[in-house]
This record gives sequence, C-alpha cells and structure tokens, in this order.
Amino acid sequence: MTLFELVKQNICVPDAAEHYGLQVNRNGMCSCPFHEDRHPSMKLNERYFYCFGCGATGDVIDLVARLFDLSSYEAAQKL
Repeated sequence: MTLFELVKQNICVPDAAEHYGLQVNRNGMCSCPFHEDRHPSMKLNERYFYCFGCGATGDVIDLVARLFDLSSYEAAQKL
C-alpha cells in the first residue's frame, strides 16, 4: 500500500480541515480558504471537497497541498 492510499484510507477530509483550522458546520460546509468567502461555499465529504464559489476540488491530500502550498507527496507526509 502506498503512502497516498494509506492517507486517503485513514484520514477523512472534514477531520483534516478542522485540524488545520477550518470551521466545518454540521452540514459539512465551510468558508473556502482559496478565495474571499463570506458565506460557506465549500462542501466537505468524507473523501473529497468541492467549492461552489471557485470550483476548487480534490481529496484530502489536495486540500492540504493547496492550504500549505506543498507538493502532493509533501502533503501526504504532513498528514
């Protein structure tokens, strides 16, 4: 099993988002950190995220990579 598979299998997107400071509401929505956002426009599911405002999307590794400007491998290691 690769590092990427291991991370995706064990860490869900909402947990990672909350760990890194995003306020996730009970509907799985949060304000998008990738653009100016006054109202929650990013949907967080167990395996992926999607922003209805800017179109940002991806899995838990993509989220952390974009938050901290890291490569996918560095993001997987951080997680």
